[in-house]
Amino acid sequence: MALNVDKVFRFVQFVANKESRGWISPAEFNIAAELAQIAVYSRLEAAFISNKKIHNNMRPFLQSSDETIATGVVPFPTGFRQLIECRLAANDYTVTELTQAELARALNSTIIAPTASYPACVVREDGISIYPSDLTGDVTVEFIAKLTTTPTWAYTTVSNRPVYASATSVDFEFDDNLFLEIATYVLMNVGLNLNQEQVTQYGMAFNQAA
Repeated sequence: MALNVDKVFRFVQFVANKESRGWISPAEFNIAAELAQIAVYSRLEAAFISNKKIHNNMRPFLQSSDETIATGVVPFPTGFRQLIECRLAANDYTVTELTQAELARALNSTIIAPTASYPACVVREDGISIYPSDLTGDVTVEFIAKLTTTPTWAYTTVSNRPVYASATSVDFEFDDNLFLEIATYVLMNVGLNLNQEQVTQYGMAFNQAA
């Protein structure tokens, strides 16, 4: 379930009140929320890059697309950010991802050179280069997608006060289980630097009050 932007907004106002920070305007919150989502995405992306394992919190961004090899290159699917796996559609062979240095060694080797049965690929700026370069056909690309939306707490004004408008608001792209982490970043972005224990305690009090 996507993390509801109003839940985070109300929590931030709750903590700001307890910390005597004062009212956080919707405009200030929305800027802080966008930065918070980017920060959490960047942290999880870095963790993926370091070990090439999908953390559960990145599963909302896990996508798959069927693409066609064009002169040795597979174009990036829409929204492509990081490659997870590439497979030949004809036989489901996995295309091993190599670095540029690893590819150079492989191409000069009579033992580990890429073949139709053991293909390889390198992610470059213009797409995913497939080796052997004369391979043709379709491939299935599994990838981590980019962030596509900006969390927004939208509102209407009633009696000079903003009132949450769910129909025009935009939730966070992460699941609800990242509530406290995202809220911590939002709080930090509006000038409330609290440690994890403090945020957790406020979270418990907030849930009891809700």
